[in-house]
Amino acid sequence: MSGLPNELFAEILHRLPVKLLLQFRCVSKPWRSLIDSGFIKLHLDRSLESSTNLSLFLRHSSGLYSIDLGSPPLSVVEMNCPLRSYSGQITEVGSCHGLLCLCNNAGDVVIWNPSTRKHKFLPHSPVEVRQNFFVRVYGFGFDDEHDDYLLLRLVQFAVEPIESEVSIYSLKANTWRRLRGMPCFLVYPRKMGVFACGRLHWIMTRDLVLGSANLLVAFNFHTEDFEVVFLPNVIDNRLDMDVAVLGGCLCISISDNQMGVDVWIMKEYGLNGTWAKLFSISPSQVRGSLVFVRPLAYSQNGRQVLVQWGSQNLAWYDLETECIEMVDICGMPSFFEAEVCLRTLVSVDDYGCTKRENRNARDELLAERFNPTL
Repeated sequence: MSGLPNELFAEILHRLPVKLLLQFRCVSKPWRSLIDSGFIKLHLDRSLESSTNLSLFLRHSSGLYSIDLGSPPLSVVEMNCPLRSYSGQITEVGSCHGLLCLCNNAGDVVIWNPSTRKHKFLPHSPVEVRQNFFVRVYGFGFDDEHDDYLLLRLVQFAVEPIESEVSIYSLKANTWRRLRGMPCFLVYPRKMGVFACGRLHWIMTRDLVLGSANLLVAFNFHTEDFEVVFLPNVIDNRLDMDVAVLGGCLCISISDNQMGVDVWIMKEYGLNGTWAKLFSISPSQVRGSLVFVRPLAYSQNGRQVLVQWGSQNLAWYDLETECIEMVDICGMPSFFEAEVCLRTLVSVDDYGCTKRENRNARDELLAERFNPTL
């Protein structure tokens, strides 16, 4: 880098993909020092602003597959997941700033950067044992006020009046703590929280009665409280709903077998009048069911939206022509759940966890699985 000022050199580097940057770290100590400094934040900010360095992660049973959306032709790469599966399945909790959060049915949770391959196992936090059947969901996101990555765990018990247990984990403090309960019921007990605009989002309802109105409920990291988000006034809130994030904006999909699917996007978070219909898909446009359509990412030119179609298909929806092009990639699993994740250099090591502590946490989890009496 002789002959170039450090500022100009950094400007060039933060436009490069993570794969090249990881290789450049090995060139020399000055290069490594520059890349490991505040440059990581600059590279992250540029990726968020330009919607570049995007990857799609497909989870099939206990397998995890990656598709680099910025490197056509698209190809599928099987990943070596750090989380063990004791029942043949893992779940994608969510992603934030290049960190992917995964869990299994045993309650083990890991935060992992697939690009750098560094990860952190979370300390075990037992759920209060009760007689009633319960559901457990998570939501993963970032608290910009405290520069901390947080994981919310919401446990609900099958009783009325509602009983719930809410806990939050701080990556910076590496600890769990309890919060007050949630007064609404999860409509979809297996849906993880969707992070957008500093909040986690779920579809909920106030009553466990068929045909009850759906609510879009958000957990605010700053106030550590749940709040109701206004839905578009023209929609029927008793139809099937799904919540997603697209280009950093909150989205909802409204599904009706007779009418099709409408996808709405909130242009400015928190203002009711900023909901706008992004696109609609009618039953005549496709073959098969339209029960589940989730927007994932914009194309590089912004004219198309990549959507997950049920649990078996991906498709590009053209916002100008309203045409649909199915995506067929060699090696793609037959059934999957999809999660968009940035490729970044953000590391869990920057938040107070040494390699020894990480190994100890992993060993404790394994000991609990194979020594249930402990």
